[in-house]
Amino acid sequence: MSERILLVNPPFYRLLGSHYNANSLGIAGIAAYLNQHGHDAWVYNADFLNEIDYANMRELFDGFTDYTEFFKNENDPIWEEVLEKIVESDASWVGYTSYTANISAIDIISRKLKKRKPNIKQVIGGVHATLDHNVLDKLSAIDFSIQREGELAMLELVNGKSPKDIVGVVSRDGIGLCNNGDAVVMPIDDLPFPEREKFYGLSDEEKLMVDVSYICSIRGCPYRCNYCASPFHWKRDKTQYRTPESVIKEMKLLKETYWNRYKEYDYSASANIGKKSSLKILDNTAVYFVDDVFTVKKKRVKEILRMMIDQDLGMDWKCDARTDNLDEEICELMVQAGCVRVKLGFESGSDQVLKDIQKDETKSDMRRGVKMLKDAGVPFTAYFMAGFPNETDDDLKQTIKFAKEIDADFYSLSILAPYYGTKMYFDLMKQGFELDKKPWEYFFHQTAKLLVNENIKQSTLNEYLRLNELNEKNKGYI
Repeated sequence: MSERILLVNPPFYRLLGSHYNANSLGIAGIAAYLNQHGHDAWVYNADFLNEIDYANMRELFDGFTDYTEFFKNENDPIWEEVLEKIVESDASWVGYTSYTANISAIDIISRKLKKRKPNIKQVIGGVHATLDHNVLDKLSAIDFSIQREGELAMLELVNGKSPKDIVGVVSRDGIGLCNNGDAVVMPIDDLPFPEREKFYGLSDEEKLMVDVSYICSIRGCPYRCNYCASPFHWKRDKTQYRTPESVIKEMKLLKETYWNRYKEYDYSASANIGKKSSLKILDNTAVYFVDDVFTVKKKRVKEILRMMIDQDLGMDWKCDARTDNLDEEICELMVQAGCVRVKLGFESGSDQVLKDIQKDETKSDMRRGVKMLKDAGVPFTAYFMAGFPNETDDDLKQTIKFAKEIDADFYSLSILAPYYGTKMYFDLMKQGFELDKKPWEYFFHQTAKLLVNENIKQSTLNEYLRLNELNEKNKGYI
C-alpha cells in the first residue's frame, strides 16, 4: 500500500533573520528511495523563503538574541505556519531531519502536530538523532528515531514492519526505549539520486529558486577532529565513496535536466555569506560537493577531475577540502575541471590548538596547500573558529594573524559550539561544564557567545569577528 510521506527540514535560518533555499540532501535521498519503492514522498523545506537577499555573517551573530525568543513563544506565527503546511500535505508519515540546534524547533512542531493530528506517525533522523540514542525521551510527540542512514529503516517503517525488528530504529516499548543499533549501511552507489522534483508547498516558479545542484559523493569522514560531529555520526571506519562514474552521471543529470531552466540568481548559498548586508550571485549553475572532505582520496579525486575534463562537462563547481590532501596536480586539474571555490577548514592559527582539537594538520600543511591553490589560481574560503577549550588570548591572536597572512578570498567565522555526541562534548562534561543544562538552540556556531572558554578577552574576540570585514573584497562564488 502506497503511503504519503512528508520529510521536513525545520525552520532555522529563518529564525536568525535569513533563510536556506538549497535542497536538503539527507531527506531528499530518503524521499527518492521511498518513491523508488512505490510511495509518495515529498520534501518540505520550512527554511525556504521567496527572497534573494541573505543575511551576512555579522547579521547572523547579531540576530542570535532574537532567534532565542522564538522558542519562548510556542504560538509564534512561524510555528503555526509550519504546522498548517504539514497538516495540508495530508501525509500519514512525517519525518524530520535533525541537528542539535533545531531539536527545540522539532519539539515544538511535533507536539503541535500530535495534538492536531494524533494518528500521523512522526520520525526523527539525522545527526542529532543518531548521536543521542535517547532523543525520544526529550521529544514526547515523536514516535520513532533512526540512527545513521535512514533509507532502508524509513522504508521498513512505512511498509509496516514492526519497529522492534528494524535495525536502526529506536521506539518505545511501554517500559523504556527499544534501541536496535545503527541502521543498515546501504551501498552508496546503489542508492537513487536525491529527489529534485517533489518539493512540497512551492509554486512552479519557486521550485526554480531551490538549488538542486548539491551533490554528496562521500558519506562520512575518516578524520577525527574532536569538535566535529561527522566522525561520530557516520563512524570513521564506515566512510563510503561513490565511484567516479556515479559522480559524473549525476553531474550530467543536473546539467541536462536542471541547468537549462531559467534561473536569474544563485539561491544556493547558505546564510553564512555576504558582504556588508547581503549577497546576490548571478547564475546559480554551480555544483556544490557537500562532502566533509571531497579531496580525501587523491587517486579518486584525480580520476573524477580528469573525467570532468575529458568529457568536457563545462560545469562550475565548489567543494570542501583539507590542505594536506592537495598536491600540485590536483590544484591544476581543479582549474581545468571548472572549480570556482575550495572551502578549507583552517580552524585556528595556533599549532597548539590544532593539536588539542585533533585536527591532524599543521600550519605548515596549511601554508603549503594555500600556496599550491594560489599558484594554480583556485579561489578559496577560509573557515576559522574561536573559543576552543584551553585556547588562550594569544592563541586567538595567532589565528587573527594567520588569517590575514593566508589572504583568503572569503572568510567564514564561527564561535565554538561543542556539539552533542562529539568527543569534545563528553570531555567537557567530565570537566564540569554543564552543557546538558543549555537549551539545544544554543548549540550553534554563530551565537557570538563563548560557551566553554574564559581565557579570551572580549576585545580580542571582537578583533577576530572583524575579520569578516575582509570579505568586502569578495567578488564571486563563496
